[in-house]
Amino acid sequence: MRPEEGGQTALRLRQAAERADRLDTAIPGRFVTGEERALALHAARAAGVAASFDGGFAMAERVQVCFHPAWAEPEFTAVWLQARWAARFASVGHSDLLGSLMALGMDRSFFGDLIALEDRAYLLALPEVASRLPMEWTQAGNVPLKVTLLEAAPQFETPRGDMLRDTVASLRLDCVLSGGMKTSRARAAEMIRQGLVMVDHMPEERTDRMLTPGQLLSVRGFGRIRLCEVGDRTRKDRLPVVLEVFQRK
Repeated sequence: MRPEEGGQTALRLRQAAERADRLDTAIPGRFVTGEERALALHAARAAGVAASFDGGFAMAERVQVCFHPAWAEPEFTAVWLQARWAARFASVGHSDLLGSLMALGMDRSFFGDLIALEDRAYLLALPEVASRLPMEWTQAGNVPLKVTLLEAAPQFETPRGDMLRDTVASLRLDCVLSGGMKTSRARAAEMIRQGLVMVDHMPEERTDRMLTPGQLLSVRGFGRIRLCEVGDRTRKDRLPVVLEVFQRK
């Protein structure tokens, strides 16, 4: 995120949080990344309200934020769209779809994650742009698309990673990260200090952060690593772990 973008996002989040406090009601916002979640939580604390997030499915990286009083339920307004193409005649990838979507000149914060399958893709979007997409998002590259608004959330399998068994000295972030990336602990620690790693979608620069089973590491430029299982210590005083690795293709 460029500094000017971070400033604009922080201002937008702060204004939404203050509005939720002033009106004493839920204020749905745009989609935020993991780094921006921290800004949203900071804005919520400063305004004395809560911040909740929803991306449509458990593994979502981009999530809609809603600021709301602690007593009130959050409101999420995003709707699902489906884009289909003739897979018998053409192949369309995630980058093709995202590139064609961004070429429409719409702000990325209006959209959630893009889930690309063999013959279709699903997208969660804010209503103010979702209504335009069936008419404007008509192709990806040279491949025609048919885009429709869905009345209900689609059913799709969440992405599955490669299972990796390893042993680590401890459940420190740098230890687990080095195991999942198959790199040295020093290199893993350097990446954490550089701000390239998030834990459960939140930025984390502490190399000694202790992890628990189920937590998700997001590594910029690499992918994601989920700590699935932790076993009993071995005779060599190491911990067996099972990691699910989602490496970017």
